[in-house]
Amino acid sequence: MLRIGFVDHHLNNFHANKFLSLLHGPLADLDARVTLAWESNPTGDDWCKKNSIPRAESAAAVARQSDVVMVLAPDNIESHLALCKEVLPAGKHTLVDKFLATNSAEAKQIVELATKHGAALFSSSSLRFAVELQEALKNAGGKPTEAFTRGMGDWNGYGVHTLAMAVGALGADVKRLIDTGNAHSTALTLEYTDGRRAWIDVRSAENMWDVLPWSFGVRVGEKYITAQVKDFDGFYANLMRQAVQFFKTGESPVSTAEMLHVVAILEGANRSRAEGGKWIEL
Repeated sequence: MLRIGFVDHHLNNFHANKFLSLLHGPLADLDARVTLAWESNPTGDDWCKKNSIPRAESAAAVARQSDVVMVLAPDNIESHLALCKEVLPAGKHTLVDKFLATNSAEAKQIVELATKHGAALFSSSSLRFAVELQEALKNAGGKPTEAFTRGMGDWNGYGVHTLAMAVGALGADVKRLIDTGNAHSTALTLEYTDGRRAWIDVRSAENMWDVLPWSFGVRVGEKYITAQVKDFDGFYANLMRQAVQFFKTGESPVSTAEMLHVVAILEGANRSRAEGGKWIEL
């Protein structure tokens, strides 16, 4: 059995609950279990007691006593570097939830730490593995030449999910970008090194979960393939399957370059918008 350790800012969050329920339930045949956990800033009920998961004395102890580690903190990406500094010296294969860091400098520090200590690294939004997107790409009949993705939420914490669908379709080798959105809307254009483009639309509103579903379109030849993401358990399950495979092999389905590019894109969009909607070279 593969022993997974959770390291988090606060364990009472949707990702910790979802990943645990999948690994111990529908995906139990993967023979991977959460056997230890630790959180830096506990909130609410005792998550470890509620889920019968032993609580470690520190993040470093989780890494020492587990086979592999998940650094979660999905609502506190700013804590990833500090948590990784505690975890990565153990040299264990490590998943970092959603994206590496809030800025490129810290993302590079995490990669350097992982390299120094021989810890394989995997970081991605689960939406990169959306069932509908994978099905569309499988049946596309060719290489997508452009794409659009739409979704909801605040760009800094949630925009990565909509971005991840574009990256899943076209890759992350973005040359430059421009964001002409405003405080509650991102209207981002990505230009790739080979001239392809992707358009990413992320909006926040009180009723966003009702009216702004995740959706995408990929152009292959003269046709567009479009779909709305509806299978939420499916993309979380796909991420966990990818994670367990990574843990067992040390081979990430997402390259280090892509992990760093995603952070650069998120950061670059903020810079473009702050500068009045200018093209930003990456």
